[in-house]
Amino acid sequence: MAKGIKRRALATVVSTGILLSAVAVMGSMMTAWSNSVFTNEQHEITTAYSEGVNKINEFLVIENVWFGNNPTKFVNITTSNVGNVGLNVTKITLDNSIDKTNLLITNGGIAINDYISTEISYNWTTTNPILITAVTEKGSIYQTYVMGP
Repeated sequence: MAKGIKRRALATVVSTGILLSAVAVMGSMMTAWSNSVFTNEQHEITTAYSEGVNKINEFLVIENVWFGNNPTKFVNITTSNVGNVGLNVTKITLDNSIDKTNLLITNGGIAINDYISTEISYNWTTTNPILITAVTEKGSIYQTYVMGP
């Protein structure tokens, strides 16, 4: 009988050791996983915050619009960056409720206190107001209405 008791006592110690080891390994794995999730969330929040601050500091002005017709009709739009950060104009849209023209801009980067001028082929009329919309890379939208000459 003494042998059976010794075996049971040894089995209890071994099984307790195995369970404790398994719990320690699982706890370590959960800690590592939660740290990686926390790090990813922290990076996403930091990125969203910095993009939001940069978007707030963007300020674009559509300052000069002129019309031409040599040899075809066109509109020339000058946009200025008067904000605190550089920005990138990605799209300009002209809409006069009859005709809508989208122009994707590939090199629309504007430094602080700088401007760009863009010429767009557009069949303008003198009777319809034209809504000019400029969109930046961060999603800011700037609009103005103009009339043809």
